[in-house]
Formats: sequence, C-alpha cells, structure tokens
Amino acid sequence: MRSSTRNTSRSIGKSIAAAAVAATTAATLSAIGAGPANAAPARPDLTVTALTWTPGGVNAGVPVTFSATVKNTGKAATPAGVIHGVGFQVDGKLVTWSDTFTASLRPGQSTTVTANFGPTQSATWAATQGRHEVLAFVDDAGRIAESNEGNNRTKKTLTVGASTVTGTTMAGVVPTTKLAALPYDTGLATYVTGAGYAACYTAAGTVRAGTETYLGEYGAGNVQYHPNAPFSWSGAGFAPAGATTVTSEPVDLNEIVRWNYGTPPERLTCRADETAAFTRLHATKVTTNRYTLLPGGYYSDKLIGSYTSPISVDMPF
Repeated sequence: MRSSTRNTSRSIGKSIAAAAVAATTAATLSAIGAGPANAAPARPDLTVTALTWTPGGVNAGVPVTFSATVKNTGKAATPAGVIHGVGFQVDGKLVTWSDTFTASLRPGQSTTVTANFGPTQSATWAATQGRHEVLAFVDDAGRIAESNEGNNRTKKTLTVGASTVTGTTMAGVVPTTKLAALPYDTGLATYVTGAGYAACYTAAGTVRAGTETYLGEYGAGNVQYHPNAPFSWSGAGFAPAGATTVTSEPVDLNEIVRWNYGTPPERLTCRADETAAFTRLHATKVTTNRYTLLPGGYYSDKLIGSYTSPISVDMPF
C-alpha cells in the first residue's frame, strides 16, 4: 500500500509539472505573438500567370503594348482602392506600366491589365531588332502587403524581326520611302513634325521683312493608312508586292491651317493692312508606318513596320 501510494503521488506530481510547463510555454508564445490567438493574419498573394503583347509578330520600329494576367493565390482579398500596379521591363529596363486597376481581388480571382503609361509618357515600347527578355512585375511599387513577396515576376522571350521600313526622305512635301520587299501589297502612312513659322503678309501677298516668327511644334500627314485618316490621303502611299521604294502622296500642310481655324496662333501681331499667315514648316522628323491591307487594298489591317528619320527640310505652305 505504501508503494502504491508513493507511485500515485509521483504520477500526480509529473502531471502537475507537465501542465505547468505547457502553461508557461503557451504564455511565452502568446507574449511573442505566436499563440493560437495571435496567428499571422491571412494575406493576399499576387502572381503573374500570363504575359502577352500586341502585335503578336513584331518588327523593329513597331510600337508594342504589353499586358499581364494577375492572380491572387493568397488566403485574403487584396484591398479595394489600392493600385494593383504591374511594371513591364525589357532587358532589365522599365519601359511601361499599368496603374489603372484598383478593385479588390478575392482569393483565386484573376484580372488582365494592359500598360497605360511609361517613363517616356507612352504606353508602348518601340521594338528594336533582336532577342529580348520581357518581364512583368506585379505590385512593383510595393503597395500591397502579401504573404509571399518573392513570386511577383514572370519572364518571356520576345524576338523582334528586322524593320520593313528602312528610311524616308522628303523632297519638299513629298515623301519617298525605302522598304524591305514583301510578297504582298502593303500601305504606307507618313507623318512629319517640326517647327512652324508664320509672318505678316502685305496686301500684295509678300512677307514683310523681319516679321517671320516661330510659333511652336506642329505636325501633318497620317499615321495610319487611310482608315480614320483625318485628312484623306495626305502622306499615304501604296506599296505593291516586291516594292523597295515608294513615293507617297504629298503631305498636306493645310491640315495645320485647319487646326488653327485659318489663323496663326499667339505671338504674331500684324498691321491693319496686313494678314497673318503660316509661311513654312521646318520638318525635323519624319515617320512612316507600314500596314498590311484588308481585301480590296484600301484599308489598313496590321502595323508591320515603322521607321522614324531625322530630317531638316523647309516645307512651304
């Protein structure tokens, strides 16, 4: 009986000691925030599940628009009203980004966003020939606290072909473009930009000496082959299959006049018997875009080439 009593006392003592240790451990864990009542909060986890671009087949000079599909793989929704930003990099350099999506993403939910701006104030990247690494980085600005910050990036390889437009020269207002020969018809659209000037014209129609004034930067021509072109065929050209040189329609500088309602803007004051009018556009840059054509050959379909050339040409009005 004494032995049994002794054993029972020992068992009770061990149980009390174990309970004391468990209580102490729980108190310690609770104090450092690791107890059951203080478990780490559920958080969202953003990943990029798809990275795409348009157009699909890219040639040098063509503006490229990047898109990314973002998924919340975490255990909590992302906060509403916070930008779910995605930065797009090419060869390690930030070229564009998306910052328009601010809705909440529930766990398991996805959304696709498209670049809307960038460091050059453009939503597109001007493709350069060669093989490139494209990276999409969700929550690149660190606005959203996530359970895993190390899985926010996705990479893909983009191969850009040679430009199908190799250069444009201007003879007055007439553009001539050199091309890579293609086995199908294409359309060209040429646009010039540069410094606009105006002066005071006498009743005899001559410029009064010393009145010509720089007014600002202007542009004329078309960026797309005919469809939705603001001023018909200004700067447009047709390239038949196999063509390597095309002389396009003249660039219509009267577009600039119409944009300004026939009157040069500020900083030009003439005498009562004189008329203020544009004199010339000193073109400093010419861009030619090349498009595939829809059946019938009169409407553009897909941009397949673009080339910008520096020039120094006086184009008279």
